[in-house]
Amino acid sequence: MSEFMNKPTRRRLLIPLTLTFVVLLITFVHIAYQIRAKQNSSDFNHRYQVTQAYTSVASSQRQTLMQNLLRTIADDPQLAQSMRVGNRDALLERSQPYLHELKSAYGINHFYFHTPEGHSFLRVYNPGKYGDKIERGTFLQAAHSGKFSFGLELGRSGTLTYRGVHPWSVDGNLLGYIEIGMELDQVLAQLKAIVKEDFLVTLDKSKLNRTSWEQGRKSFGRQQTWDLLPNRVIAYQTMEEFSISEQNGLLKKISSAKDDHFTLKINSHDYRVKGFPLIDFNDQAVGEILVMHDVTNENTNFHRLVSQTVLIAGGICLVLFIFAYNILGRMDRHLLTTRQQLDAEVANVKASNARLAAEIEQRTLAENALQQLNETLEMRVQERTATLEKLNHELKENQAKILHQDKMACIGQVAAGIAHDINNPVGFVSHNLLIFQRYLQRFEQFIALQEGLIKTKADDDLQRGWLKNRRDFKISEIFQELPEMLEECRDGTTRITQIVQGLRTFSRQDTPRHQLTDLHQCLDSTLALLRHELGDKIRVIRDYGDLPQRYCYSEQIKQVFMNLLINAAQASEAGGEIRIRSWTADQQIFISISDTGCGIAPEQLTQIFEPFYTTKPIGVGTGLGLSIVYDIVSRHQGEVKVTSQLGVGTTFTLQFPFDSRKNPRSTVAKTDPEAPQTRSPQGDVHV
Repeated sequence: MSEFMNKPTRRRLLIPLTLTFVVLLITFVHIAYQIRAKQNSSDFNHRYQVTQAYTSVASSQRQTLMQNLLRTIADDPQLAQSMRVGNRDALLERSQPYLHELKSAYGINHFYFHTPEGHSFLRVYNPGKYGDKIERGTFLQAAHSGKFSFGLELGRSGTLTYRGVHPWSVDGNLLGYIEIGMELDQVLAQLKAIVKEDFLVTLDKSKLNRTSWEQGRKSFGRQQTWDLLPNRVIAYQTMEEFSISEQNGLLKKISSAKDDHFTLKINSHDYRVKGFPLIDFNDQAVGEILVMHDVTNENTNFHRLVSQTVLIAGGICLVLFIFAYNILGRMDRHLLTTRQQLDAEVANVKASNARLAAEIEQRTLAENALQQLNETLEMRVQERTATLEKLNHELKENQAKILHQDKMACIGQVAAGIAHDINNPVGFVSHNLLIFQRYLQRFEQFIALQEGLIKTKADDDLQRGWLKNRRDFKISEIFQELPEMLEECRDGTTRITQIVQGLRTFSRQDTPRHQLTDLHQCLDSTLALLRHELGDKIRVIRDYGDLPQRYCYSEQIKQVFMNLLINAAQASEAGGEIRIRSWTADQQIFISISDTGCGIAPEQLTQIFEPFYTTKPIGVGTGLGLSIVYDIVSRHQGEVKVTSQLGVGTTFTLQFPFDSRKNPRSTVAKTDPEAPQTRSPQGDVHV
């Protein structure tokens, strides 16, 4: 120990500090690379999942698009007439503008007309080839089912095509089949433009014929790489062509990769790659779609950042090392002088010990005084402890509020996603119902025209046969039931739209306006909207006081009244009563809504404001109504209180503070001018 203490201070301090800096720098670089790797993996997995999900959604949208396009083409009377008489030239002349529009607008480059027997009648894109037997799966399914068929099919030359086949019938007679198709490379180009990723498609050799595949690749001017690997070939890619060695390296990594992604260098670019199976029309995996994310710039920027950080840190440490080296040299010289002075002072310390003995007695007296002071301090500590406990209790309450707000925010994000996902298919259904209604009106007009022609032009035997078939097939009943069924479907989509709107309101997706609002007017307009819900079975009594106007989001306040009134109506039986009362007290606005319904059990009162919790039967409520009420009232600096008794009824009381910016007084209680009213002797208004 004495030998170590006699060493210069420079050696004792600078060597350990230098080693520590080197270890820290190496650790920093290692941790930075680890964090970067995890971040890159997480980011790529997210991109991969988004791409895979969008591919599935785009396939469904492509199916709907092809079905609608084929219906439009089938409605062309000139095409139908040319197909009926077998005039291939007229059919080609009429259909070529369709092919041009389909190719330019949607990327569709396959267009066929087939006979009812399953032979090719006309290839619009290649009119010189016809008469061959069609045995593709989509065509066979359409011929068997008599309905539209759609799917991805692998051609004999290794091409992948999304095909849609539509049975073409006019007046109940099958003219043939119309088919359109879109090559997979068009789909990949559209997908790349949307998700900003490159793609590469490989096919299983067991699904291909080598001769047909090589001939198809040669006709399209693409590389032939059949012998690179024993089981796969490259079919499509969105990036530039790359060398045979790079293809070989890619396919080797594909064959050795499992479920995780891998990295690859192609054309001086670094890619992170992961694939998912390519499923054809028969639900068989014919190959794989590889998502290729270019990370060249990300890696270059990261390496540059790490290098700059290391250089800057090294430079700073070198400057500090030189500075410390000079300072420690001065310290060594100063310590040598100090050590000499200490030796001289040792003698003085011995003399001081004698004086310390005399001071011990004085310290004993000081300890007694400190003991008395400690007793006083204990009382202070108890008081401070009580104060800290009170603050700790307040802190826990604030933490609970923050956790509740965070929970509501998370649920709001989930509700926003659900509302967005439901809204798109509901739009498709609503749009198709409108089209179906127009088609039904045309069909009714056609049947009426047909009936008039038969009654005026046909002989008696034909009229009797027509009437008998009409009764047998129950045509009149069908035309009576179809509008009712259509109306029920539209009512269903309307209910779904209302539920989605509730989710959007709950998740704060709307853009409200903050304005000066009359709360009585909000109540009256809400009651007017609910007139059909309340009807004559429930009596509404309005006992309005004199309320000031206040700034608020009027549409959200109406949503609060709407949810509370609907709950009150659903909880009440026929002959029940809903009372709405408003008053002010202590610079506060109070509005209560009471019903004479079944009431709420005490153990359920603590849960009714939680999202998606409901006491109603399945199909009656979504569990968001009271959560939306609580959230909106809280945003307006208000409170919601509830009292309930089983078998007697429930009362919800809303409390809002006066608005300090403007405080006009409302004059009289406002009512709905369109509702039938009677005024009781006490001043209540009954609806």
